[in-house]
Amino acid sequence: MINVLIAIGICIMSYLLGCFSFSRIIAKFFKKLNVYEVGTGFAITENIYHNISKPLGVLSASVDAVKIYLFIHLVKWKFSYFGLMDLSFNTMLFIFGFFMLLGHCLPATHKFRGGRGIFIFTGMLLSFNEILLPMSITLVIAGILFFVFKQSRFSQFLIVLFPPLLSIIIYDLDHPFIRLMVISAMVMGIINFIVSKRLKEL
Repeated sequence: MINVLIAIGICIMSYLLGCFSFSRIIAKFFKKLNVYEVGTGFAITENIYHNISKPLGVLSASVDAVKIYLFIHLVKWKFSYFGLMDLSFNTMLFIFGFFMLLGHCLPATHKFRGGRGIFIFTGMLLSFNEILLPMSITLVIAGILFFVFKQSRFSQFLIVLFPPLLSIIIYDLDHPFIRLMVISAMVMGIINFIVSKRLKEL
């Protein structure tokens, strides 16, 4: 019962941390701008990158990825310290990560005007050694598509869809992370559909 309450508490904490917008802080601190009054009016990396400053957009993306990476490792360390880890622990870490992702994409504190969560998603996957190789390969390809061929949206799709496919090739269908990654890709698709609707892209 105590473990369940702890897990629920961490889920709530994860969501609230996801709601905390570093994009808003970066825009205000470096450019004295209210990000909600610029471009799309959303506190997201994409808005900062295209409408405020490309370097600040990269900074915002990096902070988002590092935020969830550090949080997951902190939770992993704490659970390990108190002897609460078991075989389903990585699944719970995935769930904690997704609550932070939901907070980032649909923040209740900012009228649910969040981002696509691509960099939060990236930081989450990089937190797990089991899928570090397929995720690293994906990021190299996505980086080439973005910086060389200027394919922003396609590189985002690749980050979500390619890691599960690579994992199937590198590992096997019975690898537990395959199922988690397929589910995560589906959820990301739903989230991005909602965000695109709010951005009036659909």
